[in-house]
Parts: sequence; C-alpha cells; structure tokens
Amino acid sequence: MTTTPRGLTIPAEIEALIPPDRLEKLIAEFQKLDANGDGKIEIEEFLNHSLTKVKIQLTQKFEYWDSNQDGQIDFREYVAVSEPGFAILQRFQELDLDRNGLISAEEALNIARRLVFPLGPEQIETLIQTADQDADGQVTYYEFLGAVAHLGFQ
Repeated sequence: MTTTPRGLTIPAEIEALIPPDRLEKLIAEFQKLDANGDGKIEIEEFLNHSLTKVKIQLTQKFEYWDSNQDGQIDFREYVAVSEPGFAILQRFQELDLDRNGLISAEEALNIARRLVFPLGPEQIETLIQTADQDADGQVTYYEFLGAVAHLGFQ
C-alpha cells in the first residue's frame, strides 16, 4: 500500500495489477475529480467536474453559432445553423441578380466577370446546361441545390 503526496492511499492489489504508467494517469484523473482531497469523490465534485466539461463544449458550440462573435445568437445566426439549406439559398440569392428566383446564363456570365473567373460564355452555358434539369435555360433554386450537392459545395 502506497500513499501519494496528496494523501491518496493506493491499495497494494491495485499497484500489483495496474502498470505504473497507467496507474499514474488514473491517480491524476481521480485527484482532479476529488477536489477536496479527501480520497473520495462526492456527487458534487463529480457534477462540478462533469459540468465544467459540458460547459466548455457548449461554449464552443455557442461560439460557432455566433458567427459575428458579438456574444449573442440572433435569429439569422440560429436559422443558419439549424436549417441546412439556408447557406446554399443565400448563395443562390446572391447569384440571382434580378431576384426572379432563377439564374440565367447572362447572370452567371455577369457574376463570372465581376468575380474575375476565367470562364467564357461557352463554359458558362455548359455549366448552366449541366445544372438546368428541365432544360429551360435557367437554373432554379432546386436545380442549383442539386448541382451544389453533386459538386459537394456550400
């Protein structure tokens, strides 16, 4: 039987069965939980330790949701993380310059020019045709969503 510097008694049978490096880790973990150092973990010590871990996880989740890092989650931020297609819909609306719910080849070409993409009219037309499932020459939100899902972008 051994006693640690903090007064924790380690029974001989445990010392004999657990490899020293593993036993050292177990002692350190136990002593973290045993906040008052009495050699026993009470419910309050256990809860405080566990809640600290959960609080860290929840804080990280909150910080991710709070996209503008102002310490608050507004409804737009909440929707952005709660509704998987929202970010894609926002991108679609940015591309839909005339706000008619469709992206035409002309809009796509204007976007490519504005963003300095090295795409010519023929390449833009090919992209539109690829996404345009009903072959009407324009891309709807759902066609855009399908193309984005197919390409793996968001």
